[in-house]
Formats: sequence, structure tokens, C-alpha cells
Amino acid sequence: TITENEDEELNLEEYEKHLILPVCAGSLGEAVHLSRDERATLIRCTRQALDKQSFESVPIVAGVGGSSTRETVQLAQDAASAGAAIGMVIPPAYYAAALQQDSSQIEQYYIDICRLSPIPLLLYNFPANSAGQDLSAKSIIRIIENSPNLCGLKLTCPGRMDKLEQVTALVKTNPEFLILDGVMHDLPAWKEFGGHGTVSGISNIAPSSTVRLWNLCCVENPSLEQQKELREVLNVLSKVDTVVMPLGVRGLKYVLGYLHGYGRGPRRPLLALDEMSGKAVTDVLDELLRQENRYEEEVMTSESWTTA
Repeated sequence: TITENEDEELNLEEYEKHLILPVCAGSLGEAVHLSRDERATLIRCTRQALDKQSFESVPIVAGVGGSSTRETVQLAQDAASAGAAIGMVIPPAYYAAALQQDSSQIEQYYIDICRLSPIPLLLYNFPANSAGQDLSAKSIIRIIENSPNLCGLKLTCPGRMDKLEQVTALVKTNPEFLILDGVMHDLPAWKEFGGHGTVSGISNIAPSSTVRLWNLCCVENPSLEQQKELREVLNVLSKVDTVVMPLGVRGLKYVLGYLHGYGRGPRRPLLALDEMSGKAVTDVLDELLRQENRYEEEVMTSESWTTA
């Protein structure tokens, strides 16, 4: 999400220019800093931008997680009306301590919102942004078994490979159920163990390299040259991932401001990185930018959208 000046109003013109992936109002999109109307505005802007580029068939995933069951359902209804095809829901964080006293509460939360949502939902397990809540494989499986409208998972959590293995065994008869990673460095292993891709903030910085990495992961019998290239691409992306992503939205927005001149600061109370922290981020970008330039022309096709 890109804002401008002291009033922190949305800058839809720059947002449309930057649009890389049809995922909006997520963690790095500052969903919790957006009003209900602003969330819907971003979805409509995303839909219009995609349609303008002849990507009418590309679905939009929108963050619709709220602080209560009622609010989440309202946000899902808004998202559907604005043009989103799928909602992504992180656990509500304010009463995290109380929710963690009894796991049946968060399980019932997801079961209820899936039942009431007009669009399919993704369960987004991200403890760092939900006050430490980390859904167990047992809870995730119970939610899946009781939520026909749950279309997938995004796992940005410790132990995600073990959870991937357990969930994959459960949903193997449903090829449309998506299991997405939230980081970049373990993507090849994620694919090998049955995962379907990643939604990573690094894609905002290096979309072409991200697509190239995923395409290499999907090669069934890679040549030695392709294996070498995969390792090289992954190594470059992982170096940036390790430095930028722990800084969250502050790190990502600093990079976008450095590269494109907009969006450097998040909404308050978060502050932009100071000069010293920013330099630590920009110092790791050179190798990635050279790699990104090499791949840029190759992925600017409609086919690339279907494989990323």
C-alpha cells in the first residue's frame, strides 16, 4: 500500500504503477492500517489495473482478516463486491492470549468465517503478525475438514515443512487446494514436498527473479545447467530475503522508495528506517538488481503470470 505526504492518503496512481502480484491488503500491504473503505478501494484499483493490461482472468487475493468473526465476514463481503475472488485471513491478534487458552476458539473462528464468506478463503498462519499465534497441524486439519469453503493455506511459521507434509497427505485428493509458502529460501523444498508456490514480499522487489525461480522449481528433470541456475537464483534472493524481510513492511517500503521513489514510509505509528538501517538494506541489492535485469524481458508475458 502506497501513501503520500503527512496526511497518509492512498496514492492510487503509484499503487497501480507498482502492481506486481494480484494480492492486496495483506501484511506488507498494511491491512491493519487501512479503513474498510480503503480496502475496497484498493481491490477495485487492482481489478481495474489488471483488466487494463488484459489480465481479466487473473484472480485477486485480498486480505480480509478482522478483529472479530463479524468484522471478518463484513470485510469478505466487501472484498467480493469490489472484485476479489479469494480472501486471505490471518488470526485476529488483539485477544491472542485468550484465544490461545483453548485452540477450539480459533478453529471455530475459521470454520464460521468460511461458512459465512461469499468467497473462498485462505488461512494465513503468520505468528509474527498475529501476536504469536501459531496454529498447530492438528488445528489446521480440523479447520480443513469442517470448512468446504477453505481453498488453501499460507504458512509463514516455524515448522511449516512438517505442517505442509501433514496437510498434503490430507488434501491430496483435492488438487485445487493451495498450500503456499510465505518465504523464499525454502521454495525448492516446498515444491518438492507438495507445496504450490509462495506469496513473498521479495516479489515486490524482484518479480522476474521470483518467477524464474518458481519455473526452475517446476522442471521435472532439470539439467545440470538448470540445477546450477536454480541454486544461483535462490542464493541471490535468499540474501535479500534474510536482510529485508525481518524488517517487515518498514524494510520493504524503504527498498521501494530507494528503487522507485515512492512508498518509503509506512503509516504511523511505524516509522521509516533510519539512514544506517536503510544502508544495510540497500547494500545487499546490487547483485539482485543485476539478476532482475537479466530476467525482466523473459517474464513480461501473460504465460509468466500463470506459472508464478
